[in-house]
Amino acid sequence: MLAFEFARTESDWAPPHSHARGQLFALNEGLLIVETARGRWLFPAQRCAWIPLGCTHAARSVGRAVGSMLYFSAAASRGLPREPHVAGESALLFAIVQRILGWSPYGQLSSSQSRLIAVVRDEIRRPQEEVLRLPIPRMARLARVARALLENVGDYRTLDQWAASEGMSRRTFMRAFSSEMHMPFGQWRQKARLFAALERLGQNESVTEVAMAVGYSSVSAFIEVFRSTLGTTPGQYFERRRQFRPPA
Repeated sequence: MLAFEFARTESDWAPPHSHARGQLFALNEGLLIVETARGRWLFPAQRCAWIPLGCTHAARSVGRAVGSMLYFSAAASRGLPREPHVAGESALLFAIVQRILGWSPYGQLSSSQSRLIAVVRDEIRRPQEEVLRLPIPRMARLARVARALLENVGDYRTLDQWAASEGMSRRTFMRAFSSEMHMPFGQWRQKARLFAALERLGQNESVTEVAMAVGYSSVSAFIEVFRSTLGTTPGQYFERRRQFRPPA
């Protein structure tokens, strides 16, 4: 088991790549964004992020991302999620990662070390926070619309206009999108706006600036959507992030 601390400051997208080992990030500060052909994930501070071996992905950090990383061999990766995965808040997982940082990278694991690794694997397999995952359609025409919106979530084009831009009727577009994404187009767009908002809020932009930038006509409407999705207001959400401190 390889373990080390890292500090990442690059804000540009790292081009698509994959790793020969699985990776577990325990993020203390900042925000990581990971994207594959099938979706985009937000990994905020005080979360653990899993990226499986062989998974082609692009990645970038928002601000200065600081934390710890574990590398899993192919054998240790068996049975773990096959796409990026956001683990819930887990002081236990952070504590074990800190313990593993002190292990020697050479030699066989002891029985007690193997038991800790088994706990880490169990924590990775826990259900992820789906709100921090945004799926991307496979159908090329739908994917073009989705990626255009990810580039500019404040785009005000209507569903009819998006459908027409890809040579589709409103009905065909709606049915195809809902069938593949398991959610209506409007709900997907709202989630894409939330992703963009979290990224901007993570850079300390004001709630008012963020609400306008991601396409809301009023701050109160943005706060209500944020609250209904994440169960708290933007201010409370990031205050909770600051109050949570991983074990030293």
